[in-house]
Amino acid sequence: MAEELAFARKASGLVRGLSMLDAFAVGFMNQGLTPSIWTTITLGMSVFLGANLIWATIISAVLAGIGFPLVWGILGGSMPRSGGEYIYNSRIIHPIVGIAQSFGDAAIWLMWIYVLAPLTIDPGLTSTFQFAGWAKGANWLESANWHTFLIASVINVIAFLFVVFGIKIFAICQKAVMFFGIGGATVIALVLSLRSHHVLVNNWNALALKYHSLSYGDFVHSVSAAAGTAMPTGTNFRATIGVMVAMSWLFAYAYSISFIAGEVKRPDKTIIWSNMFAIVVPMIFMLWTAIGLYHVVGQQFLAAGAWNDQNGPVAGYALPWSSHFFGLAAIAMGTSGWFVKLVNVIMGLSFVAFALWFVTLSYLAFPRILFAWGMDRMGPKWFTDVNPRFASPVKNHVLCFGLGEALILLNTFWFSNKMQNVTVSGLQITSVFAITALAAVLFPYMKRCRGIWDSSPYKKWSFLGLPVVVWGGLVNLFYLGILMYGFIGLKATDTLTKFGLILMVAVWVVGVGWYYYWKSRSKSVGVDVSMTYGELPPD
Repeated sequence: MAEELAFARKASGLVRGLSMLDAFAVGFMNQGLTPSIWTTITLGMSVFLGANLIWATIISAVLAGIGFPLVWGILGGSMPRSGGEYIYNSRIIHPIVGIAQSFGDAAIWLMWIYVLAPLTIDPGLTSTFQFAGWAKGANWLESANWHTFLIASVINVIAFLFVVFGIKIFAICQKAVMFFGIGGATVIALVLSLRSHHVLVNNWNALALKYHSLSYGDFVHSVSAAAGTAMPTGTNFRATIGVMVAMSWLFAYAYSISFIAGEVKRPDKTIIWSNMFAIVVPMIFMLWTAIGLYHVVGQQFLAAGAWNDQNGPVAGYALPWSSHFFGLAAIAMGTSGWFVKLVNVIMGLSFVAFALWFVTLSYLAFPRILFAWGMDRMGPKWFTDVNPRFASPVKNHVLCFGLGEALILLNTFWFSNKMQNVTVSGLQITSVFAITALAAVLFPYMKRCRGIWDSSPYKKWSFLGLPVVVWGGLVNLFYLGILMYGFIGLKATDTLTKFGLILMVAVWVVGVGWYYYWKSRSKSVGVDVSMTYGELPPD
């Protein structure tokens, strides 16, 4: 009877139908392979010109590959309920912390919609159209804000439709998009590996002659002049640490698996291993791509290409597409013949596929955060409504769509900022990853969650006298500390200290207010929600 009063429903209504492959795909697709490599190079190297991509990948993959699977895998396997880190932090640290940081995460998932939907357009669709030789289509996409808003809205609708009809349809669509995206990323890496520096230079100069653009030899000098600094021929450790901020997109976001923890089979094994695989695969592709880029263009030209893509085009640059990493692959491939154009289009569509699924995963996470709040009576009861036909919280999806569309409108016409994608990462590091890593360190020692720890399948996992989950949390905090040093100490972006910090504090304040409001409201009808947080919601 106490449980019936404490929780909003006797059963979640969600179905455990996702396999290891499905869970891996959720984590892997949220790492956004091709867009995240673009983020690393264009946004990262344009600031940290002397970054060594190979060493940055190795350091990131080792630290993230230890910390994230242990933290999110062990917490998820110990508390296998859908809803993300709210479940863990509310049970381990305190319900106020759980709600406040989860409120921040809910805001972040909405922000990803308006940040990432435009990336699908530019550089995604614009580059693809340019590779295909359809310059008019590419120019139309970039010619007016309302064009961006229109296409971003279409992307938003498609992402909504992928998820709203239930987890089974979502899983089928996800596999198709994932394999297509991986295929395109493989083509990019193969082109960069198999083409020679000599071929790229010849192809670049042929295009430059055709479009009256800078030659290969003049490009670096022109970018250096525009940047006000010489493009470095070597690398340095400071810049390598700095670029890890942007590179975190490739390694820190498999945590999205936690939002469907109540819908996977064998969560004790599935969640931890799918987290691990979702980090290993991007590591392989990032290393492969970086080695190919160094082989084809080298450090100096790659840095110049990144700066030009982010800040340019510089005077005299008139090639038909930008100098981003897959644009360089397209130049290495060539531009004449239907087969060459087809290969280049496949490379561009890889970016589009992953960017589209970035948006789609917001529709997986945000509605399940609300669902978890509702189960604990920390929100209106309709947050827990699950459509019996689709086994999906449809009303939450509709709310997510409405808020996401409003934010796309605002971002397109009022507060567009090219570095907001990096800024949102900073908010996620502080409001989500660090809090949850701390919860992992405290998990074995907190009296409030003693029963959950005692029943955890990982309770006996220890190393050098400490529970393995504690080691995972400590390694994760060390990695996150490096990222925050990159943000603040190395000034990866100055937006974090302005808009970002104000937003983070604001959502936490609103989250605390939300907690006390719903606690008071539940008490007024005779329900003590403090009972909720000593155990897990119904499965």
